[in-house]
Formats: sequence, structure tokens, C-alpha cells
Amino acid sequence: PQIWGDIANTLNQLDGYYRSDARQATFRAFATRQLNPMLARLGWDAQAGESDPVAILRLQLISTLARLGDAEVIAEARRRYAAQATDPAALPAGLRKTVLAVVAWHADAATWEQLRAAAVAEKTPLVKDELYRLLASTRDPMLARHALELALTDEPGATTSPRMISDVAGQHPDLAFDFAIAHKTKVDGMLNVLRRNGYYPNLGRGSLDPAMVAKLQAHADAHLAAGSRRDTETAIGDVIYSQSVRELRLPVIDTWLEKHGG
Repeated sequence: PQIWGDIANTLNQLDGYYRSDARQATFRAFATRQLNPMLARLGWDAQAGESDPVAILRLQLISTLARLGDAEVIAEARRRYAAQATDPAALPAGLRKTVLAVVAWHADAATWEQLRAAAVAEKTPLVKDELYRLLASTRDPMLARHALELALTDEPGATTSPRMISDVAGQHPDLAFDFAIAHKTKVDGMLNVLRRNGYYPNLGRGSLDPAMVAKLQAHADAHLAAGSRRDTETAIGDVIYSQSVRELRLPVIDTWLEKHGG
């Protein structure tokens, strides 16, 4: 299970480097072919006596396959999410977070609003925080912008709002960074002074756009003392590294897939 978990994590990380790239479909087709048989073997429901590593692997496979766009996995997550109202067994506790994450990741506008309504109605603070952060995990850029705008309101709460912006950056780093910089006064008010130094660089560190390097440097020049730029330097290094992977390593993977990925 641990080895298969490593495989799933590696494929998920590589998929991130293909973001917004036409070649991503070929890589995803290969990746899903590797992982689907293992999920079929494990099934969605826990078996009596199974080990913790097996249970963890099941969740990794569901999450990774959903992020890779596997239609059957996404459909099953949505089915279980919809069925829980009348059949609690459809969404056991062990699957709840993973299924909710899949549903939120692939949410359309109606589902996003449904999750928001659930967040508003939720009384348990930890669950409420989880639901608002799920709203910010969407892969849809328009819904991600809605999540950013929501984070500037009082609705999610002072602690949750900056986390929502960070969660948007997980899939849309350029959108989240530009939004936070455009609303810096408001965002600064959500953060303590020490946290501000690293907060903005961390929003942009996942960018695949070379222009992010100049944006990060400009933010540092305008707002950070010379001795407070370690996070910025790390973020710039991450952006440069991602560019090198896309330029130097992905073509090697593409060539390998042409020969062996069928």
C-alpha cells in the first residue's frame, strides 16, 4: 500500500506540472490506467480486517483519480454525496472528507452554492471551517474567484478567510496572488505582522508563469525589509524550478509515453 501510495502521489505531482497544457490529457490517460485497477481491487468500502495502510491507500487513489479527471470516480463521489441524505451508509465517516473534497473540486455553480449553504448552516466550528475551505478548492476559475470574494467578507470568519485564499492558490496561484495583492489592505488586516512576510510569497510559489518571479520580487521590494525575504526567495526558486521541469523534464516524459504509454 505504501508503494502504491507513493506512485499515486508522484503521478499527482507530475500532473500538476502539466496544468493548462494540451499534453495533460495524454499523461492523465496513462496515469489513470495505472491506478484504476488498484482502486477496483480495493473497492470504495472498507473490508473487515483490512489494515490502516490499505484504508489510507483507498483514499489516496480516490482523491488522485478524481484530480486526474477520472469520470467514474467523480460520478461515484457525487452519487454518494447525493445519497447520504437518505442513506447514511453511502458516505461512511472514513470516506466523508475525501468524497466532499472530490465533489467540491469538481463542483458546478449549483453544487458550490449547496456547499456554501451547508457551511452557513453548520454549527460545529471545525466542520464549518472545512466546508468554507472546500469552497476555495474548486478547479473552476470563476468559482475560485467567488471564493476569493467571499473570503473578504465576514461570513467565513477571520481565521478561515486567509486560509481560503491560500486554498485557492493550491489550484490557481496566479489568481490568488493577484487578488490578494489587489486587496492587500483588507488581507493584511486578517494576518498578524509576522505572518504577512510569508503569506503572499506562498500564494505565488505554485505558479507556472515565469512572470510570477517579477511579481514576487516587486512585492518584496515594496513591502519587505531586506532581512525578511526568505519566503520570497524560496517562492521564486520554486517557480523557477517548476519552469525547468516543464521545459526539460516533461518532454522526456512525453517521449516515454509515446513509446510505452499505450
